[in-house]
Amino acid sequence: MIHDTIIARASAPGSAIRGIVRVSGHHAASAVNTIVETPDALTLKQCATCVDVQVVLSSFPPFPAKLLLWQEGHSYTGDETVEIHTIGSPILLDAIMTALLSASECVRLAEPGEFTLRAFLSGRLDLAQAEAVLGVIEAANDTDLKKALNQLAGNVTAPLSAVRTLLLDTLAQLEAWLDFADEDIPAVSKETLQRTLTEAWTQIEYLRQQIVHRNVGGDKPKIVLAGPPNAGKSTLFNKLAKRDAALVSPFAGTTRDYLEEEIDWQGIPVVLIDTAGIGTEALNDVDEFAQIKAKELLHQAAVVIYCDETESRERNMKAGSVGDSRSDRINSDQPAIQSGRSALLRSRLSCCVPDFLKIIFFQTKTADECLESLIDVVGESLRRHPVYGMLPSTALRCRESLIAAGESLLRAQRLTDASLLALEIRMAVNYLGLIDGTIHTEDILENIFSRFCIGK
Repeated sequence: MIHDTIIARASAPGSAIRGIVRVSGHHAASAVNTIVETPDALTLKQCATCVDVQVVLSSFPPFPAKLLLWQEGHSYTGDETVEIHTIGSPILLDAIMTALLSASECVRLAEPGEFTLRAFLSGRLDLAQAEAVLGVIEAANDTDLKKALNQLAGNVTAPLSAVRTLLLDTLAQLEAWLDFADEDIPAVSKETLQRTLTEAWTQIEYLRQQIVHRNVGGDKPKIVLAGPPNAGKSTLFNKLAKRDAALVSPFAGTTRDYLEEEIDWQGIPVVLIDTAGIGTEALNDVDEFAQIKAKELLHQAAVVIYCDETESRERNMKAGSVGDSRSDRINSDQPAIQSGRSALLRSRLSCCVPDFLKIIFFQTKTADECLESLIDVVGESLRRHPVYGMLPSTALRCRESLIAAGESLLRAQRLTDASLLALEIRMAVNYLGLIDGTIHTEDILENIFSRFCIGK
């Protein structure tokens, strides 16, 4: 079936100034040559060719058309492809397709989504990108379109592909040592192995948590303002929301319930959330409930902005260097922003934030001077965020694979037998392969591509 030449109308149904018939496969050029006035009008001399021709059909006078040609390996499908651009009359387009079907036994009508399926099978797209093509077609608004285009650009599977490559490299070293024990092949050290497994699990768990908490329903990323009482969270909330949405008071504990505001963060629609102060002893049931709710919201965050009113440069620099933090000051004269996974910050958050969550440390007393830098840092984090832009259908398909891959890596971390450890890593690699389509089944492909229209 994959060697057949397929045809379909690629333009929208109905009459129009211009209509398109797409032909893709080994016999695309030779089939189209049978319906044009000039013999051998299509000559494969370059990657893309545009040729003006007269189409000749038995039931109509000759009419003009443009032929766009892509050589094998350079088209959307990866196959030799010709597009016929001509008058957008449904009758003419149907006549062109009928003539092409009669040109060769190898030419047939395309199935729904078959052009994109071939693009996937030829390695032009991964599975998530193929799903994004449908997302672009079905986008109902700018937000949906941006999400689909982000996924089409490969931003969803790129982080997981990096994890899969890391695990494959480790697995290759481990299996080489097992298979050639008599050879002088160095074993993978326990420290390196544990570090790799931990890093891979952390990234997989991060993505899984994002899907579980906020992406399956297509929710916008949440940016949560957290910190102790009276640290300036509400003031910062108002500045980011560009209106007086939160009540501001010099007295601690003013915010008892959380506030939400949908805003545009450098082109990304997000939900900004102001929470009650945490990290201090609750004075009553209302305080206790407010802190519990604030901690729940932290687990749903794409980014946490931890607010602190201190102006101490020494303390701030310390917060950026403790533990596993990989943060740097934005500028040498702006020490008020720190990002990373600092042990000190996590102690301030009462250990209620997962290890993989992005935290940005912000001194609210310097908000006016550093607000622009804060916006840039958070925007960069959101754009690198693997879930931002993931379509709900992709998130649902990926969730079980992520869970299974994470469980395999957890089991691997507890094993001492090298053979069993290699087996668990192999299983994790295979589960990740189901996400980008490196490993796939006919059922998965049928479920995805059957939802496409013919011609895409």
